[in-house]
Amino acid sequence: MKLLIATFNKGKLGDYQHFCKDLPLEVISLNDLGITEEFDEAYNTFEENSKEKAKFYSKLSNLPTIADDSGIEIPFYNMEPGVKTKRWGGDLNDEEYFAFILTKIKQIPQSREQAQMRAVLTLCVNENCYQAEGKILGTLTDKVYEHSETHGYPWDRVFILKDNGKYYEELNDEENYQFNHRRIALDKLKTHLQTIR
Repeated sequence: MKLLIATFNKGKLGDYQHFCKDLPLEVISLNDLGITEEFDEAYNTFEENSKEKAKFYSKLSNLPTIADDSGIEIPFYNMEPGVKTKRWGGDLNDEEYFAFILTKIKQIPQSREQAQMRAVLTLCVNENCYQAEGKILGTLTDKVYEHSETHGYPWDRVFILKDNGKYYEELNDEENYQFNHRRIALDKLKTHLQTIR
């Protein structure tokens, strides 16, 4: 049985294929189906964006569908940027966005550098939708992790995990699986995934 991951991102698809490797499901993306319609994540919460996105692509594809919405939440900034993580600071290029992030981190008192990466996943199967969240706790630092050639997700270079004291960017594959907020949320949905026929 096919399981659609509502993403155009090959890296994210690869993560989900790894997370679902113990399930008898063929995990595919929007690209695999030739779907080009983009869902506008215009809601104010991860929960709403995730649910409406899953419903939209499940109806479009007629397949069981998982959608997620995720970001970083900083208590000092009243849990911002949250759903605005990608747009925090306005219309910035990658270099400008990272500079903006560092400016915001430097304004946080040392005793209040806590943050969390949070993901909300929704699985829609026919008319039924199920939701779960995953969180990774840590602290922010303006001492950037520079020992990586990828520099994919900017927050990974300034987010230090509470559980092992490592930058998110420096995690190996095993640790990335253990501390992945999407994987944590997906595990909570596996009882529903196992019923897909």
